[in-house]
Amino acid sequence: MSIAKWIWLTPLLLSAYALAYVSWIPPHVMLVQAYPMNATHFAAYINNTTVYIVQAGLSFHGFPSEVQAVMQYLYSQCRYVAVDVLNATQISEAEQLWTADVYCTADGSMWLWLRWLPLRFTAYSGYVEYVNATNATVITPVGTFVNYIPAGWYLDPATKAVFRVPEANLTLLAHIASLSAQLKALKAELDKSRANASQAASLIAKLEAQLTALEAQRRALEDALRQRESEAAALQANLRAAQAENERLRAQLAQLKAENDHLKTQLASMNQTVTSLNDQLSSLKAQLSVQLSSGEEGIDPLMYILPTALAGVAAAFFIYRKKKAEE
Repeated sequence: MSIAKWIWLTPLLLSAYALAYVSWIPPHVMLVQAYPMNATHFAAYINNTTVYIVQAGLSFHGFPSEVQAVMQYLYSQCRYVAVDVLNATQISEAEQLWTADVYCTADGSMWLWLRWLPLRFTAYSGYVEYVNATNATVITPVGTFVNYIPAGWYLDPATKAVFRVPEANLTLLAHIASLSAQLKALKAELDKSRANASQAASLIAKLEAQLTALEAQRRALEDALRQRESEAAALQANLRAAQAENERLRAQLAQLKAENDHLKTQLASMNQTVTSLNDQLSSLKAQLSVQLSSGEEGIDPLMYILPTALAGVAAAFFIYRKKKAEE
C-alpha cells in the first residue's frame, strides 16, 4: 500500500484506538418491569407476587430536597430495569424481597449500575471499586473515566464484546479492537478502490460513447458541408447563366428598340407621304372637277396616281405590323 493511503488510514486507526468502552449489563441478568419506590428500592409484580428489589451494598441518607432530585434522576434513567439476583427473601405469601445488582437504562445505549450512584450523589453511601486501566476510556451515566475506571460490566462497541472489569484482559481487548479497526480500514480502502475502478470503467465507456457520437456528428457535418458546397456551385452556375441570358436579352431589347425607333421614323415618313399624296389627290380631284365643269376631255391622272399611293400605304402598314408582332 502506498504512503498516501497509509496517511489516509492513520486518522481512522487513531479514532479506533480512542474508542471508549460503554457501561453495560452482565449477559445473565433478568429484565423486569420495575419502577422506583424510593431512593434505594424498586417494586415489580412477578408471577402474582409483589417483589421489592434493593441494590446490594447501597444506602441513602439524604434530605427531602435530595430525595426529590434523586427520584427525578431515577425516573429518567430507569425506563428499563435489569436485575442480577443475589438473595431472595419471602416476606409474606404475596411479597418477596430481592437483594440484587440493579441496572437501569433510559434508551438502551448504556446502562447504569445503581452501585455507582455514590459517584453522582453524595447522599448515597456504598463501596465503589476502581481499577487501573492504562489507555482505557469508559463512558457511564455517572461520568466519563480515563485510565482509572470503576469496576463493572462494559461493552466494546468495536467488537461487540461484553466484559467485566477487573477480570477482563483490557490489553487483549485493545489489541483486538486495533486489529478490527485495521481490517475495517483496509476493507473500506478495498471497497473504495473497487468503486474507483468501477467508476473509471464507467467513465471510459461514457467517454467512448461520447467520442463515437461526436465522430458521427463530425461526419454528418462534413457531408452537409459538401452538399452545401455542391448546391452553392450549382446556384452560382445558374446565376451566371441567368446573368448571360439577361445580357443577351438586354442586347436584343436594345436592338428591337432601335429597330422600333427606325420603323417609327419610317412610319412618320410614310404618314407624311400619305398626307402629301392625299393633298395631291385632292388637288387632282379639284382639277378634274374644273376640267369636267369646263368640258375638257383627256386622260384622268387619278387612274395612275391613286393605285400607286394606295400600294405605298398598304406596304408601309404591313411592314409596321410585322415588326410589332416580332417584338
